[in-house]
Amino acid sequence: MVGPQLHRPPFPVGWFAVAGVDELPGGALVPLAVFGQDLAVGRTPDGRALVTHSVCPHLGADLAAGGRIDDDEVVCPLHEWSFSHGGACTSAADGPIPKTARLRVWPTEVVGGTVWAFNGRDGEPPTSPPPVLDDAVDAVADTGVETRYRTTAEAGYRPEIRPGHPEDVLAGILAYIGAIDGAPCVDNPGTWVGTGPDGPRARVRGPGTVVVRRPDGVDEVVHVTPVDGFSVMVRTVTGTQLPDVEPTGADLSAFRAWYRRFDHSMTPGPLPARSGRAARRRASAAGAGETPAG
Repeated sequence: MVGPQLHRPPFPVGWFAVAGVDELPGGALVPLAVFGQDLAVGRTPDGRALVTHSVCPHLGADLAAGGRIDDDEVVCPLHEWSFSHGGACTSAADGPIPKTARLRVWPTEVVGGTVWAFNGRDGEPPTSPPPVLDDAVDAVADTGVETRYRTTAEAGYRPEIRPGHPEDVLAGILAYIGAIDGAPCVDNPGTWVGTGPDGPRARVRGPGTVVVRRPDGVDEVVHVTPVDGFSVMVRTVTGTQLPDVEPTGADLSAFRAWYRRFDHSMTPGPLPARSGRAARRRASAAGAGETPAG
C-alpha cells in the first residue's frame, strides 16, 4: 500500500484556489497565508486578481497592510514604490528605479469567481490553466451526464483551516463519500475519477480540488489549499460544509500513487545535449577491431 511518505513535498505543484473574487475589496491588497508564505492578494477594478509576496523589496514594508493594486501596478503603502503585475519596479518615488528591485508574484487567474494561484518549483510558470469548474455541462466521469455547479452567489465560500497534507485530506474526502476506487481520466491524466459501488462519485482536478456528485445532481466543489507544512485551507462551494474527515485507513494506494505526480515540477526538463562524436568513435573502433571505450 502506498501511504503517506515523510519526504514528500509539503506544497504540491499546481493550481490552488486561494480566495473568492467577491471576497476581495477592490483596489486593496489583503493578507494571504498559503504555500508556507505570507502573501498578499487583491483584485483590480477590471476584475483581475494578483497574488504577490507581502514584503516590499525596498525596505520590507507589508504590502498587505495598506498596499494598493490597480489595473497596471502594485503600490507600496510606505514609500509609494510601484511594481508591475509582472514584478518589475516601475517607480521608486522620486528616485531612480533600481534594476535589481523586483516583487515576487505568483501566476494568478480568476476562473468561475475563484482566484487561483499557481505554486511551482523555484518560480516555474504553469504549463496549463487552472481547472474550469463552472461549465454548464461537465461530467464526473466520461459518461456525458449533464451536471451543474453551484455559484458563489448561490452558496458562498466557507473557508476553514484543517490539519493535514492536501493528499491526505483529499483521500479522506474520497473515503468518506465511498469513492475508494478509480483511475485517471481517459482524456486528462491530471484528473482522477473516484468511483464507488454505484459508479463515479468524485473527480479530483489537479492537486487541490475535488468535485463530489450529490444524489440530486448538484456537484459540490471542495478546494484544498496548503497553508503550511501541517495544515490546509478547505473551501467548500456548497450549502453545507463537508465534515472534518479523520485520516482514512482505506486502501487508496492507486489514488496516492497518482497524486505523487504533483510532487515534481511540471516543466519538462531540458534534454541532455547529444553529440554524434561518441557514436562515431564507437563505430570507428568497432571497424578497426578495437574495444570501444565506455
